[in-house]
Amino acid sequence: MEIVQIIINSLIRASELSLLALGLTMVFDILKFANFAHTDYALLGAFLAYSFSQALGLPLIVSVMIAAGLTGLFGIGIDKVLYKRLRTIGVQPVSLMIVSMGVEIALRNILRLIWSSETKTYPIAVVKPLEILGARITMLQLEIITVGFLSMVAFHILLHKTTFGKALRAISDNRALASACAIDSEKMIRWMWFIASAYGVIGGTMIAMEHVLYPRLGFNILIPVFCAAILGGIGNPYGAVLGALILAFAENVVLALDLKWLLNLGGLFHFESIQINTGYKPAVSFLILILVLLFKPTGLLRKE
Repeated sequence: MEIVQIIINSLIRASELSLLALGLTMVFDILKFANFAHTDYALLGAFLAYSFSQALGLPLIVSVMIAAGLTGLFGIGIDKVLYKRLRTIGVQPVSLMIVSMGVEIALRNILRLIWSSETKTYPIAVVKPLEILGARITMLQLEIITVGFLSMVAFHILLHKTTFGKALRAISDNRALASACAIDSEKMIRWMWFIASAYGVIGGTMIAMEHVLYPRLGFNILIPVFCAAILGGIGNPYGAVLGALILAFAENVVLALDLKWLLNLGGLFHFESIQINTGYKPAVSFLILILVLLFKPTGLLRKE
């Protein structure tokens, strides 16, 4: 695989993963627990967008926006029903994490019950890919990179140029002090859930658009999303983006490697071209996750 194609494929993958990792790391930064249901929230939004575009005939971008808003409200509702009650009685973050596992399992099976286990595809026209320096990229993939970049810019502005962003950073630094300064922590947490869930829907929908949509997709992308967040430093939004970029490049470089030079043992054997199957892509995430936890458990940009 040419280097330009590797770069393009990596940017596409990073655009998808960073939006999901961003929501995951926001929740961890504020509430100090890993939300295992995060990718299934994203998948709920992806299924809603599919239904709006197919059943109601809405434009796809409108369907995604409506689905992101509804999923954001769903995230707020789950927090109000479960997590807020548990925070009120003072449970430990590990208990919240276990509850999120239950939410993830329940939501995945509800998705299977409503939309069945059959794979689905969005109504996207197939067009001839563009060629850039010998590499191929479709209009959909170009749009994914563009949306990912614009979403990151929008999040940066939200975090640093708005009252909400400043309040959220204050809660992250010292929640008790933020409350003493008349910042409504619970209100900010509700908005945090809305934004984290909505961003997840955009990332999850982009993955489903490029591939296929099915109820287990949320579980299948859980490890790469966690890996990206932990690699960059879970709790740091910019770390989530950096982690997604590094993971995406690692996946595509490994898949592009020809291992015949290694297995031939200097000419002792004569294997033909040997490349790792794309089905082993999750193994790359697992390996990176293990290495990070062994040598840099705080991640690259984790706040002290």
